[in-house]
Amino acid sequence: MPLVTVFTADVIDSRRHGEVAGFLTTRLADLTHPVLLTPFTVSRGDEFQGLCRGSLRAPEIVRLLRYRCRPLSFRLGIGIGEGPATEASSSWGLNGEAFFRAREALERTKKKTTLLTAVVSGDERLDAVAEGIFVLLDAVWTRWTKEQWEAVLAYERYGTYEAAGQVLGIAFQNVAKRCRAARWPAVRVAETALRRLGELMACSSPEQG
Repeated sequence: MPLVTVFTADVIDSRRHGEVAGFLTTRLADLTHPVLLTPFTVSRGDEFQGLCRGSLRAPEIVRLLRYRCRPLSFRLGIGIGEGPATEASSSWGLNGEAFFRAREALERTKKKTTLLTAVVSGDERLDAVAEGIFVLLDAVWTRWTKEQWEAVLAYERYGTYEAAGQVLGIAFQNVAKRCRAARWPAVRVAETALRRLGELMACSSPEQG
């Protein structure tokens, strides 16, 4: 079976926020990405999950989830391993190695207060490196303002400060300023490193050997 990446998350202190299932369903409904095999869907009221092809090919999905779920915070378990290769309407009815590993990773975040994003791929050394990068990224993202989030995502989507500024209705200089304040170039370097780690995880996987 091919390698896949499963993202399984649960909202922190969901009872304090009341009913969150409808909010999550609305915010995640139109989250798309070329590597997604299933959309992100909600289960058990405060958990959501999605399935991607490949081994951590799209670490930026974590950032997109953090943005979409604001102001809610969530713990995230990333499992990498064997799984289904076909697209489906929901991941909750599927199973396999990657799903078990995602659940294992999610449980790990509940034992470490500093860990919001955990990774289980079968290679503990690479998992530790990936988690270290995610710890730093999560620390950066939690400090982003609404304006910085919008500037970063617009610049990422449209490719230039000028185009992003036109969409946001602000001067391109302000887009650039907000991206710099958000440490956007450093974030991109970190996400590229995570993508490379995913390639190494795939190489170390027994089924790929």
